[in-house]
Amino acid sequence: MGNQTTNLNETTLSEMTDLVIKSWSLLTEHLPRTAKTLFISENVGSGGGNTKRIDEFDGETFAANKPEGTNSEKASVGVGYNKTMTAKTFSKEIDITLEMRNDNRYNVIGQMIRDLVSFCPNRQELDLTHQLTFASSTSYTDMNGDTITTTMGDTKALANTGHTLAFSSTTYSNRITGDPAFSQGGFEAAQLLANSQTYNNFGEWRSMNFNTIVSWRDPGTMRTIKQLMNSEGDIDGSHAGIVNVYKNGMTHLVLSWLATTATGAYDSTKRRWWFYIAPGINGWQAYVGDWIAPTLKTPGAGNNGEDVHSLNWTYTTYCRYGIVVLSGKGCICSLPTS
Repeated sequence: MGNQTTNLNETTLSEMTDLVIKSWSLLTEHLPRTAKTLFISENVGSGGGNTKRIDEFDGETFAANKPEGTNSEKASVGVGYNKTMTAKTFSKEIDITLEMRNDNRYNVIGQMIRDLVSFCPNRQELDLTHQLTFASSTSYTDMNGDTITTTMGDTKALANTGHTLAFSSTTYSNRITGDPAFSQGGFEAAQLLANSQTYNNFGEWRSMNFNTIVSWRDPGTMRTIKQLMNSEGDIDGSHAGIVNVYKNGMTHLVLSWLATTATGAYDSTKRRWWFYIAPGINGWQAYVGDWIAPTLKTPGAGNNGEDVHSLNWTYTTYCRYGIVVLSGKGCICSLPTS
């Protein structure tokens, strides 16, 4: 349970109202929020219940021979695996006493209140990123002690060498053998998996637009990715004039909370993890639904944000969203631990 006491008061923050004049350095959290671009996003809104089911739907690929005078063969279609996205509400609040509002010398208090606006987007970014952070697990326990299931529709973890299909005995892998650190060879291994291990649920080969490399802020990994993407020639070439076929062909997405624990603390064992992803409606089937967009409720004299007994003001931010990943198709994973 979080802190239930009044946050901003003259007892716990006496430095804000005493006679000593000070300057303040306030460290706020403004890391880039980019994970949502990997997910298929939907504004669910109100009136639609607290769950949303996502189903796979597949059909066959090729026409069949029709001998003269015979009926055409019926095409097979089917609803494959499914996952249910469930909405959860997240919130945080700050109280400020009448005395602190009246006596506070510094605008740093106002900054702390304004930073509440970032709390919900930060939490959603963390939760979205942790779908990749815990790619090798079928569940994890989040910072609030809740169990978060991270299985795909086939009940496997996201990164798995034996994903199954709904209507075929064919299996596929989206985890690179040996979990190499990022390199040109490792990237080509990812491309080979993407090109050869993408199927529909009938076991027929499919193609996806893989165009995004995802990593944490590990300096060595970022340097190698930038070299691959921006070098004027083949980064393994021994002389000038060799064409870099990858130049300007990929997007590099850096997720600030990728190498973290469930609480958002740094986890060095995941600092070199990287992913090769085909985002979008025809790619990786990862979904985020917003039931309530991040909202800040601000109090004022005489309104519902003021406690009539204590005269404290309460600032509250809240949001409501759900996250689910249906399939490992469209997401190639490499999870080196050193």
